[in-house]
Amino acid sequence: MQPSILLVSNSAFNILHFRRSLWRMLLQEGYNVIALAPADGKEKLLEKAGLRFIDLSSLQQYGNGPVSDVLLYKTLVRKYGDLRPDLILHFTIKPNIYGSVAAQKVGIPSIATITGLGTTWLNGVLLRKITQALYRFSLPASNVIVGQNAHDLESLQKIGVKAKEWQLIPGSGIDMDEFAPNDLVVSSPAKHFLFLGRMLIDKGLEELFNAWHQIHHLLPDAHLHLVGELDRQHPRCIPEKIWTAGIDLPRVAYHGYQENVRQYIGRSQVVILPSYREGIPRSLLESMSMGKPIIATDVPGCRELAVPRKTGWRVPARSSAALAEAILQASRSKPEELSQLGNNGRKLVQEGYSETIVAQQYLEIIQDLLG
Repeated sequence: MQPSILLVSNSAFNILHFRRSLWRMLLQEGYNVIALAPADGKEKLLEKAGLRFIDLSSLQQYGNGPVSDVLLYKTLVRKYGDLRPDLILHFTIKPNIYGSVAAQKVGIPSIATITGLGTTWLNGVLLRKITQALYRFSLPASNVIVGQNAHDLESLQKIGVKAKEWQLIPGSGIDMDEFAPNDLVVSSPAKHFLFLGRMLIDKGLEELFNAWHQIHHLLPDAHLHLVGELDRQHPRCIPEKIWTAGIDLPRVAYHGYQENVRQYIGRSQVVILPSYREGIPRSLLESMSMGKPIIATDVPGCRELAVPRKTGWRVPARSSAALAEAILQASRSKPEELSQLGNNGRKLVQEGYSETIVAQQYLEIIQDLLG
């Protein structure tokens, strides 16, 4: 009987979209793959793909109360004991913290993947200290700690996290065929800039709106498009006042959450992510895979992708002025210059961030743990 692998995350959506290259390869290798996450409507697609799905309703994505966290831990211990998978892979903060300890308690090896250290690393001293203490306590229970960028792994080590094994795996893997260059950009003087991501303050949206406010009158043919979820329940959602003022600026269009982002990337000349911190942002990888230049901040997860004069522009975080200047430079670039930046970006993704590379790295770790 083939070994069973359990994937645990904070949503079925996360497993469906961000872990797809991993579970595809595991299924191809003959493993039994189980997904454990809160149901959100995407579980049927996981089951259709060949995974077994189990609802984890006790995981409250934005809840941070001790009662709900204790309930989550007890639920994980019970489910892990009932399922008895051969290996558990944890993704996102709560599964990493409580799942790692639960897996150790029932004697099942586990892998914790840090896809970014999250907003708690950036905001609130008390919350950051609590999160760091939980990481120090829980992550050593996992057999392997995987980080998406070296800075995050170094940050964990600096706060005293001990690991049996550290591994660096760059991102969640991009399907280079699905996100291939297209010819949707029409030949016109108009420039279309795209922000692709959740509408959170930590994604640099306030700075983006301020930058656009500074320069939109200089770029009468330029348009700014926003694609992604506006989740008012998220504790770091952009404040209503900032949001309303931003989308009321000239030639700013909000397209909401889109299941298929390729058409929006394809119609854009440049993709912008002025984030404060990332793991390895999938939105930039998808855009670069489609041959788009990027403007991104000099922060962990983004600086690895935004290589000046090679893949796009790199600007300081939280600087509206620097972001405005980069947008101006991009808007004044010749089509062949943008094309060359885009070609370089696709090559960078192909050589280090494709789904084949990422899934193979996970597979090697899994095979090593399972003997």
